[in-house]
Amino acid sequence: MCGITGILKPGPAKELKAEIEKLIPYIEHRGPDGWGSYGAPGIALGHRRLSIIDLSLGSQPMVSGNSVITFNGEIYNYLELKKELESLGVLFETNSDTEVLQKAIDFWGDSAYSRLNGQFALLHWDKKRRILTAVRDRYGIRPLYFMKTEGGWYFSSEMKIFDHIGSRKRFWNPENLLEHGLIWNTLGDSTVYSNICSLEGGCFQKFSDEGTSGPKRYYVLGQDAGAMLTEAPDVLAEIFREKLSESVKLRLRSDVPVGCYLSGGIDSSVTSYLAKKINNKSFKSFSVTFSDPSFDESEFQKIMVNSLGFDHYSVNIDGKAVENNFYNAAKHFERPVFRTAPVPLFLLSEKVRETDVRVVLTGEASDEILFGYDTNKELKLLSLWKKGLSEEEITKILLQLNPHLDHYKDKEQVGFLKMYYEGFLDRFQSPLGGLVMRISNNQVLTNIFNKEWGLSFNFNNLADKVDSLTPPHVKQWGIYQKNQFWEMKTLLSGYLLSAQGDRMAMSHGIEGRFPFLDHNLIEWLMTVPTDVKINDFSTKHLLKDAFRDVIPEPIINRPKRPYTAPDIASFFPGGRRGELVKNYLNSDIVREYGIFEPKMVERLIFKIERRGLESAGYRDNMMTTYLLSSQIVESQIRNPEIKIVDYSNQTVSVLEEY
Repeated sequence: MCGITGILKPGPAKELKAEIEKLIPYIEHRGPDGWGSYGAPGIALGHRRLSIIDLSLGSQPMVSGNSVITFNGEIYNYLELKKELESLGVLFETNSDTEVLQKAIDFWGDSAYSRLNGQFALLHWDKKRRILTAVRDRYGIRPLYFMKTEGGWYFSSEMKIFDHIGSRKRFWNPENLLEHGLIWNTLGDSTVYSNICSLEGGCFQKFSDEGTSGPKRYYVLGQDAGAMLTEAPDVLAEIFREKLSESVKLRLRSDVPVGCYLSGGIDSSVTSYLAKKINNKSFKSFSVTFSDPSFDESEFQKIMVNSLGFDHYSVNIDGKAVENNFYNAAKHFERPVFRTAPVPLFLLSEKVRETDVRVVLTGEASDEILFGYDTNKELKLLSLWKKGLSEEEITKILLQLNPHLDHYKDKEQVGFLKMYYEGFLDRFQSPLGGLVMRISNNQVLTNIFNKEWGLSFNFNNLADKVDSLTPPHVKQWGIYQKNQFWEMKTLLSGYLLSAQGDRMAMSHGIEGRFPFLDHNLIEWLMTVPTDVKINDFSTKHLLKDAFRDVIPEPIINRPKRPYTAPDIASFFPGGRRGELVKNYLNSDIVREYGIFEPKMVERLIFKIERRGLESAGYRDNMMTTYLLSSQIVESQIRNPEIKIVDYSNQTVSVLEEY
């Protein structure tokens, strides 16, 4: 796993190479094992390396024949691809997946991308045609941003590099910032910044001296799915177990030790079980624990550790740890976030770095592909309600809908819950599907932005935009499949895999791998009947059935509990505003930065201090974290960290004139 960057603009080779070398240090955390640079007339590529495969020979940028590649990620089926290419006469000089990837592209061209099983972002330079191709994996696991300037194009794994290209280069796009606030991501290739784009997952885009063409899509969810399966549920459970096991096996390919994150939930428990079974040797596991029992899951973590005999490490988190590390975590998530969940993962990757482990498996994406989110249960309730569900049945379902939330268990709250969900009866079948609940909860953000921006939320406009971006075959799907599609496009790719996945692990040079995001597994799951995945109101039913005999019963049968961390309590110790709130949410700095209305921010702070932390709800937590993260990121943009090039660990330095 690594960090990549590139420049495509007119200029002499030596000058562009020198420029890229000044930018590379800003992503050194992604690759602490060395770095390299390549320069030629009109092109420069840079790379920071985290050595995972072929530790001695896999350095980048890799130059071979008429192409150059800088690549961030892993190609899990590189051994199979290498064997196929060798049978076709292709020769290799290393054992690295980078060389396999490069020669696959050189040999097959753009058709190579659909052959890859992996997580990757890459820049491939064709010397003869003078074309730079940017490619990203199917689900957007690894990041790739690009920006056009008056001089040309800049590319990077992380946006902080753009702060060091002349004067300030990151400016908020107000409409995109609101969109991000509503659905936790921006749609298409846009970002919250006005002139920075993110290459979408499953796409490639070509850049040349004449401009850009594309992006073009080589993959869209469901494109390889066959007819709906008719096997019995127990047969499907066994097939699923085999396919997930194969995915884990591929993701254990590494020349450095692999460990696993263990949350205490079923997703990480299953991946940990399979990893230990396949690996069949000592294995390290890592967990976050919390001082506050309402967040802590260590009871279930211990069950799995004792069951599997892991060498276990944990990091204990309290509100002080969250506040003390929120600023540094923001350097890596680089945009507003809605909860403090990235911070414990930031500290956990630091703990992993202290060991010999450099790769960790996680249970990310199980909720998306197995209909695990609460929105699926809510959609099911609304569907039944729309068909004429009785008041008695509605009440019964509501009281069992979200067992991890106290107010769902309170019969006195049923009337309020009915009013809340009744408001979605005419909207949940819109193109937004399950997103309508998230939008409703986050719509309050509209009121806090700078009034001069003139922002307003229009439900129909957003629904039309989503509809225009929905592929024709997806429009024919059922409501749960559509919800899966948009959860993967928004929450998963643009938020969870970014702010919590890639960025927090790579902040300390740790590679996360996600067995549930194997495209072969996902395309097969698209053909599994819905009622096998969500049975009655039991979510991830297939996963539970497939591993019921090997995962301890308390974990199999525990209610789903979303991963969260202390939010407001971290920033208001003792109920009073803490240092971060004082420094970044005071009226003067809010007014200076111009993102939010100072009066609205002060009103929120006053409300929290007056009413007390115990009265703070979801919206108060979400708004406070969103405001604070936005202000901190703005501060970091205005005051970028300055780093100096260290040539002592440069492993590749190529200057070509052609």
